[in-house]
Amino acid sequence: MSKHRVSLGTIALEVNRWSADRNPSYSVSEWITKIKATGFDGLELWENHVLLAEGEAEKIVASGFPVEVYNHYGMFTNAEEDVYKREKAIKMINFLGAKAVKYNVGNTPKLLDEYKENVLRFADALPVDCVLLCENHAGTLLETDDAIEAFFDGLSPEKFALVIHPFEEPEVLLAKFKRHGARIAHIHSQLSKGNERLRLDRWPERVQACFDIMKENGFSGDFTVEFTELTAAPGENIDDLFANAVLDLKYIRRYFT
Repeated sequence: MSKHRVSLGTIALEVNRWSADRNPSYSVSEWITKIKATGFDGLELWENHVLLAEGEAEKIVASGFPVEVYNHYGMFTNAEEDVYKREKAIKMINFLGAKAVKYNVGNTPKLLDEYKENVLRFADALPVDCVLLCENHAGTLLETDDAIEAFFDGLSPEKFALVIHPFEEPEVLLAKFKRHGARIAHIHSQLSKGNERLRLDRWPERVQACFDIMKENGFSGDFTVEFTELTAAPGENIDDLFANAVLDLKYIRRYFT
């Protein structure tokens, strides 16, 4: 078994990922045999692929292919709709046996304490070994290093971890590892140059520099191929997206076994 597990983000193949209704365009369960055969270790599951597709959760569980990460899109407020979303996520995470859950908080400063209280309650409702992976997305209150440090102060890095997008300027990545290295547990692989998303082999100098920083700073976590070349490009289609995702998997495996 590989030390670093690499999952396929089901959102990577989803052409409706940013559409208004975000209805799934394909059934994940129908792709599991192919995903497994190409060497992926598991799935990072876009929430709508089970919440908006009747019977999919049961089929995924029956396949035996692991859900490494579940993507939850609530904002951790006390609003009735947000509470309802969290309750559905908790049930689904427990049913799927997901090993981790990716999340973000909102961007309203006066709600910061509310966000944290609900993140802690959420964690208490999940299996004891389920890791919470905060994405610290731009536009949320946790997009800066200072905010991350303050929010997670005193919380176990084994339970309250971070997922990062590593292929930025190498000095920025290095600073992130120096500041939060013990808490960085997961990598979202997606490479952009300008407005274009690329396969990892298209820009080897940047990718190698970032991989070197990760290795030199003791990264021991896992990966998800989140987006790849042709994501959101004109004419994107599931077959080409999958082919590119597999090439990114192979590229990661050249450096992380």
